[in-house]
Amino acid sequence: MATLLQILERHVDEFRRGERPDYDVIRAVLDYLVSFPDVCHHPKEDLIFARLRARDPLAAERVGDLRSAHEGLAARTREFSTGLRAVLEEAEMPREAFIRLAGRFIDQQRQHIDMEESVFFPAAERTLTRTDWAELNSLMARTDDAGERFEQLRKTILQWQSEDEAAAVQERTPTRPHSQEKRGAEP
Repeated sequence: MATLLQILERHVDEFRRGERPDYDVIRAVLDYLVSFPDVCHHPKEDLIFARLRARDPLAAERVGDLRSAHEGLAARTREFSTGLRAVLEEAEMPREAFIRLAGRFIDQQRQHIDMEESVFFPAAERTLTRTDWAELNSLMARTDDAGERFEQLRKTILQWQSEDEAAAVQERTPTRPHSQEKRGAEP
């Protein structure tokens, strides 16, 4: 997810500079960030957190209210999605307002990832037993099929970004090799 946030940030920077970002990439990243966490990522974390809370309530307390954090991120994602739709539909949304909205969205996502990587996951790794992990892996296997679809979307986004970067180097223009017209999408 961190890589996708970097890609999103690059395209928001293009928009900030008055260039035309690749809206297909932005849409795909947003689709991933709207769906993947709630379908695959957060349910797994919720299971791990419940087990952590049962084994070590103090460690769980240091993590905080993970479910509320996830709900807050979902709300920020919906806000960003609404803002992006306004930009794409050329509705009344000042460029600076969208840039601030995108910046807050990206920053909040990164802060959450940082908390998980520095507090939550290390606490779970220290506290949970092999038996806990085996049981959790069995429960989490249910979301693995959906995860395959999101992995394919992630790979597609990375491919599109790679194409955009190669085209920019070759042509030194903002032209995209996989333009919206080719994909049949409107900006």
